[in-house]
Amino acid sequence: MSESGMFGRHGCRTAALKSWISGYARKVVKVQTEEKLIAACRGGERDAYAVLTKRYAQQVFAVCLGFTGRVHDAEDIAQDAFVKGFIQLNQLRDTEQFGAWICRIARNLCIDHFRKQKVRRDALTSERLKPVSDETKPKNDYPELEKAISRLPENYRAALLMYYFDGQDARSVGRSLNISSAAVATRLSRARKQLRQLLDEQEVRNG
Repeated sequence: MSESGMFGRHGCRTAALKSWISGYARKVVKVQTEEKLIAACRGGERDAYAVLTKRYAQQVFAVCLGFTGRVHDAEDIAQDAFVKGFIQLNQLRDTEQFGAWICRIARNLCIDHFRKQKVRRDALTSERLKPVSDETKPKNDYPELEKAISRLPENYRAALLMYYFDGQDARSVGRSLNISSAAVATRLSRARKQLRQLLDEQEVRNG
């Protein structure tokens, strides 16, 4: 996924973050290692954090996409993860583990996201809302496919969405998920097989 694809499609907030990353990242040329970048961040150099954000943007996005299955939600949560990471940077003890640390923050935010969604669903159910007429329902041409994809294991779902829906090639998907292109092909094959099984099961249940 390109940087513009990840951060340039959903309003002023994403545009502002993209501008901040691009503007500051160009200034940092000598600082390379994570240890030095984090030391620079803690010393008040925000441009160093922009480099860290750019370095791990795809990996964090892939984690979020694997959890949510939705590009829009994944983009928003990925941004929140980097903001939270910046605020809590002094809590990171092992500076060489920034990647794992920021991904853990992203995973926790995804879990919080699901919890909030459940609360909203429960609230709507308790209010006993009237059925929505067919004319006012949002159109979804592939509801069964979306439902089946959401039931795939996280690692299969992420690879499937990034390859087929986001238009990335196997090498790009592999870089985002930190696996080889061959492993991507294997995951896609297994994801397609499992997706067919899920769709067949749904068809049987629906009669």
